[in-house]
Amino acid sequence: MDRLQVQWAGTTRTFDGPRVVIGRELDCDVPVTDARASRHHAFVQVEGETWVVVDASSNGTFVAGQQITRLPLRGGPVSLHLGGPVGEPVVVTVLTAPQAPGPPTPAPPVQASAPHQAPAPRQAAAPLPASRPVPQFQAQPRQEPGLGGDFWKDLPPPQLPAGAAPQDAWRPAGALPPGQLPHGHSIVLPQQVQAGRTLSIGREHTNDIVLDDPLVSRRHARLDPPTATTLAVLHDLGSFNGTFVNGHRLEGAIQLAVGSEVIFGNQTFRWDGHQLVASATAHEFTLYADGLTQVVAGGKRLIENISFQLKPRSLTAVIGPSGAGKSTLLGALTGLKPASHGRVIWQGHDLYQHYAQLRFQIGLVPQQDILHPQLRVRQGLRFAAQLRLPPDTTAQEWDARVHHVASQLQLVQRLDNRIGTQLSGGQRKRVSIATELLTAPPLLFLDEPTSGLDPGLDLEVMRQLRSLADDGRVVMVVTHSVLALDVCDDVLVLAPGGRIAYFGPPDGVLAHFGRSNYPEVFDLLDDPDLWQRIPVPQHAVDTSSMARQSYAAAVPAPPRQSVTRQLSTLVKRNLAVVLADRLLLGMLLLLPLILGGLSRLVPGSNGLSLDESRTRRTLPDGTVVDSFATGEASQRLIVLIVAACLMGTALAIRELVGERPIFKREYAVGLSPGVYFTSKVVVLGTAAFLQGLVVTFLATVGLPGADGGLGTLRVAIAIAALAFTMVVIGLALSALVTSSEQTMPALVGLVMLQLVLSGALFEIAGRPVLEQIAWLSPSRWGYAASASAMDLVRETEGTDEEDWIALGGAGHYVMDLGVLGVLCLVSFVVGLLLVRRSATSED
Repeated sequence: MDRLQVQWAGTTRTFDGPRVVIGRELDCDVPVTDARASRHHAFVQVEGETWVVVDASSNGTFVAGQQITRLPLRGGPVSLHLGGPVGEPVVVTVLTAPQAPGPPTPAPPVQASAPHQAPAPRQAAAPLPASRPVPQFQAQPRQEPGLGGDFWKDLPPPQLPAGAAPQDAWRPAGALPPGQLPHGHSIVLPQQVQAGRTLSIGREHTNDIVLDDPLVSRRHARLDPPTATTLAVLHDLGSFNGTFVNGHRLEGAIQLAVGSEVIFGNQTFRWDGHQLVASATAHEFTLYADGLTQVVAGGKRLIENISFQLKPRSLTAVIGPSGAGKSTLLGALTGLKPASHGRVIWQGHDLYQHYAQLRFQIGLVPQQDILHPQLRVRQGLRFAAQLRLPPDTTAQEWDARVHHVASQLQLVQRLDNRIGTQLSGGQRKRVSIATELLTAPPLLFLDEPTSGLDPGLDLEVMRQLRSLADDGRVVMVVTHSVLALDVCDDVLVLAPGGRIAYFGPPDGVLAHFGRSNYPEVFDLLDDPDLWQRIPVPQHAVDTSSMARQSYAAAVPAPPRQSVTRQLSTLVKRNLAVVLADRLLLGMLLLLPLILGGLSRLVPGSNGLSLDESRTRRTLPDGTVVDSFATGEASQRLIVLIVAACLMGTALAIRELVGERPIFKREYAVGLSPGVYFTSKVVVLGTAAFLQGLVVTFLATVGLPGADGGLGTLRVAIAIAALAFTMVVIGLALSALVTSSEQTMPALVGLVMLQLVLSGALFEIAGRPVLEQIAWLSPSRWGYAASASAMDLVRETEGTDEEDWIALGGAGHYVMDLGVLGVLCLVSFVVGLLLVRRSATSED
């Protein structure tokens, strides 16, 4: 392949291809300084076997005084003048490969156009989908010595947005999202580079380069400036959210080539050889959906060939009938459920291929509230900050971040209000939005935030979203409401089958469908002849016939805080929820008292003691035989077994299913399912264990206890261990059911099953099949351990009906508790698997 030589401003470079970018932007292969040149002015790219100059500027590219749009290069040097006939010259020459000599071919005549004439249409073989080339804001790595070797060869191909990018796509963004540095702002001063000393980068103010970004670690990275013989070297210092160079997470250190893209947290920079310069253009803060199609089992398409652009500072509403694919579209745009075909472009990168790099720039507010209603606003946001922000964030920084997002959403006066009872529906939704804003994402998606709100609150929420968009974010809201669409910039109407029926300003919706109100529009959308009655939108790219993308199968896991840190935070939050929930706290305190009191209704005064019921009789041969009345002790034990099963199950059975929306969102941003489940077991299991001790104490206080020195204590431990195990089983069931309404039948059925299989009501021992099934029941081993501690099985020793697992003695007691522990562990593993499944389930 012929090489390309480029000469400009006293510099000569040679390129192998496939594309050379000329312009004023720092990432260009050929950086120029003429103010008349565009940021990405022209491309010289290989098409087939020919180098072709393609103009992409607003002021034009000129050759021999004539403006060009496309110019194949087949001869000697060609002088390109940028921005005008006498603009800065860039001389390009095709160097013929030595192994393919041949006579020079005269250069063809220049294709000229009038100053304001539209560019000639692109050839069919052109790789871009638009009539004018779309600039690419990803620096093409140059293969020079010391630039990282094979690191560069794995970079993805250039990412292009759907449709033609506007000519001013590379201008600095007008309004930046909060926390973003302005385009062109340098965070490395020339004197720092000249000093030649290593520069530390991070959130802490003692760093040489301070980045005020909640996703940046305190000591995030280190930059070794270039010298006369070496390139600059960037080191990642084990940052939590990572340092990304040209789309790859940095592990260790790498040399920075000129034009390299570097991302810390939410901020993108370019290395120009001397400085890290902020990159914040209109194109980077435009979201492009390009031919999104979701195909599921059976070939059914939930969305089909969806393409559009969401510009900076825009608020877009997605409306359509139920089943039109709105939630599917949201999953595809956020990357949580990637489309099977097509792509999403954000900051010049394919979201699916660079999800680890871009995921924290996306905020998603689900339909259900994502904070515990029992907590106060300040508590809920602070716990969310602890789980989402880097682990080196201090308590003062948590509080500052909470106050900041509360100020953004006018919640400062409500910080001490309880979320579930002291806030209106609109205020609760604002708290959910505030949770997502803790990480300052420039992209914000909301799934039906006004569902269930009255018209006034509906308008309040939509105006709040308008304000968030005006701050520089891209905001998209899926909604069934059409009452406040006039505050949006665009409305996307989805028809059944997941196809776009309209995308444009709100005031054009009714005219497009030829209807006078929105109910008639929704009726029309269900019409089988819809596409014969309205114009079919033209999309830039149709990728629905392409093979399914391999990366659509799974979403990479986000970085996670340490197990101990997450567990500590979740345990504290669970305790706060328990203390704030008066109903749950009342059940914790009153249920042992009530059940312990019920056990006192059992007639008799012997308590759990059998020795107190001893009677002696003398046989005719003079032998003295002791008899024991076990009825009272057995009845009291039955009450304790039922109490343990009821307390443990009732405490846990509604816990996970009620928190599922919160858990699923936290799982998406890094919460470990195992740590989440363990935290519930620790808090609720401990509470149930204590309940078991209390109820046993109340059942025996003032009455004779179990025989033996520590008989009553051993019974209490067995009952408490059974209650703990039932908490684990209850949590597993809570992860299994799909709604809170299913928990009550499950509770009743589980407690009844434990009572029947315990062996306390009737004999289980010696009954084939039933006895073996009962071994899988925790109550069977809890009863056996308690009976062993009481030495309850005396009358049947040595008989065929002997309940051998309940025999007295330390050996049997330890064995019973050991098997109960094994059942608890098995239940824990099953519960953990169910929690993992529920994290990604559709319910």
